[in-house]
This record gives sequence, structure tokens and C-alpha cells, in this order.
Amino acid sequence: MATSNEILRDQVIAHQIQLLRFGKGLRNRINRELNRVEPELRRRLRVRLERIAALGWDPGPAQTRRMTKTLELITEIQKGTWEDINKLVRDELVGLAQAESVWISGVLSGSLPVIWEPTLPTPRELRAIVFARPFNNRLLRQWMREFEAGDRRRMMDEIRQGLLFGETPSQIGRRIWGTQALQGTDGVREISRRGAQTLAQTATASITNAVRQETYKRNRRIIRREQYVATLDSRTTPQCRALDGGIYPVGEGPIPPVHINCRSVRVPVVDGRPLGSRPANRATRDQLRGLRGPARRRAVERLVGRVPAETTYQEFLERSTAAFQDEVLGPTRGRLFRRGGLDVQAFVDNCGNQYTLRELYEINPSAFQRAGLSAPSLEGP
Repeated sequence: MATSNEILRDQVIAHQIQLLRFGKGLRNRINRELNRVEPELRRRLRVRLERIAALGWDPGPAQTRRMTKTLELITEIQKGTWEDINKLVRDELVGLAQAESVWISGVLSGSLPVIWEPTLPTPRELRAIVFARPFNNRLLRQWMREFEAGDRRRMMDEIRQGLLFGETPSQIGRRIWGTQALQGTDGVREISRRGAQTLAQTATASITNAVRQETYKRNRRIIRREQYVATLDSRTTPQCRALDGGIYPVGEGPIPPVHINCRSVRVPVVDGRPLGSRPANRATRDQLRGLRGPARRRAVERLVGRVPAETTYQEFLERSTAAFQDEVLGPTRGRLFRRGGLDVQAFVDNCGNQYTLRELYEINPSAFQRAGLSAPSLEGP
């Protein structure tokens, strides 16, 4: 029978997958807002650049005024978009904090062999976690302000460079938007799209970890320690690899996110000793019947269990159902994981990019044979 600490660990790690998806969803919604105004921005900026090009390059005050007007044009076009993005991010992160508080409460109360209602942060405290607590040394409003200003600054820098080198409006446009051949990834606006990912993932990790920390602090009688658990794949940083498995008092030691895009978590370690005097549920009542004092405490500690010194995503996924493995990896990779002998690190390259099925087949065709799978087509995902 799984112990409380094992149940807690597995549920927190499984939940992390959902949080990563939340972060990606928020990133996509931010980028959709950025893309929504892009056609108008392209059109009006091109008209503006053609007018400037017709006047010729002037390193004096006239050019400075032209650049100022160009910046004002970009700001005007994007004003509503940035207001919508700010509201979107604020609303989503407040909702995340509230949902995380409910979730961790349910996990804690449902994982213990006793009846226990955790004490939770108040709604006001949850909002303070979102708006008044810095993550990676900046408040949310500072992140948003820098995100917006950085997007405008990069566009203006490319415009200045292009004009200085005598480039056409089309060439300057390629600097900003990128080329069709590379789907815009070679343009400077791609930095903003990547910035949306950084913001969404880092804010998600920071807020959810902060909500849990506040919950653990309010329930120190039961939760006195936490274990640092890193997501162990080829993208895990040396810092998180070194911290993985460490156990710390609640609120002390390194608390994720410890770097940008950090995916590590702190898992609560339940102290079984205070639970012996708590009302037990039906199953526990039978197991503790007739026990008193040290014998009762030892029985409860056995039910709660020890948290393992090391936790890996590989071990967690191996214990999961086939349906869950397929949800995480995809059906074909799930089968390769179960029958082909591939571990989770085999699906990504040294930069953390997922191999296509065709690339996996070229690297390890014997895994496909063991799994009873045929060679994927050249278009295999």
C-alpha cells in the first residue's frame, strides 16, 4: 500500500504536468493578442517607413523627430493590445492562485490516514502572492512593463539600423517580422513570443510554489519538511540536478523557481507523529484499534511512510498507468516507453528538443521492433 508521502509526491509531480500546460496555454493566449494587431501594425509601419525613406536619411534633429513619431505610432496601435494582455495575465494568475489553494488542500486532506482539514491562505493573501510578491526579483507589474517596453524597443532598434544602412521598408520589415521561409522565427518579434513563454512559465511556477509554501507554513504541525524534486530530463539545469532530492524545513532552503523557466517543485513531507491523536477514518480506525502511546505513533508513521531520498520522473512514469503515459508522451512514444525499452531521456536531444518519431527510429530502430511498431513515415510527428 502506498504511503501518504508517496501519494503526495506522485500527485504533486503529476499536477506539475498540468501546470506546464497551463503555462503554455497562457503563453499562447498572450501571443494571440500580440498577433491580433500585427496586420495593422505592419501596414501602418510600412507606410511610415516609406515616407521616411522618401525624405532620406538625416542624422540631425529631423530624424530624431521622425523616430519619435514612429515610436508614438507603434505605441498607439498596440495600446489596446497591451491593456488586454495585462488584464488577461492578472486574471489568469489570480485564478491560478485560487485554484492551487483548493487543489493542495484536497491533496493534503485526501492523502493522510486521518481526518484533517488544512488551514489555507485567505483570498487577500492569495492576491498578495500574485501582485505583491516578486518572482525572480521582479513584481508582476514590472515583468509586464519590461515585456511591453522591450517589444517596442527591439522594433525601434531594427528600424534605426535599417534606416542607417539604407535598407528598404521591405528589408526593415523582414528584420522585425522575419521571413516566410522560417515562419517569422528569424525576426526580432520572435524574442517577444519567447518572452511570453518565459513570463507564463516562470509566473506559474512562482505563484503555485508560493501558494503551497503559505499552506505548509499554516500547517506546520503536520508538514515540517519539504523535498526538492527536479524534472529530470535533458533540459534540467545543473543547479536543479544538484538540488534534487534534498529535504529542507518548510520555508527554508532553495524554493522554486530558482531560475528562469524553472520546472522544479517542493513536495511536502508529512510528519506522522502528531497524527496519532487525530480522529481516524474507518480504514485507519481498524488498523490502530487497541494501540496506545509509542505503539500508536509507530503505526501511524508506518502508514505515513518515509519520503524517498531520490525522486525521478522516470520512476514516477513507470508506476503510472498506460493511459497516463500515453497522455504525457503520446501513444506511440508511450508504447516505446513500455515495450521498446526507451526511457524518458531518450525522447529528447541534448538541447531538450523532442525528437520526431522518424528521428527516434533512425537513432534506435530496435526499440520500434521490440514495441511491435513499423517505421514511421517521413512526415511522422
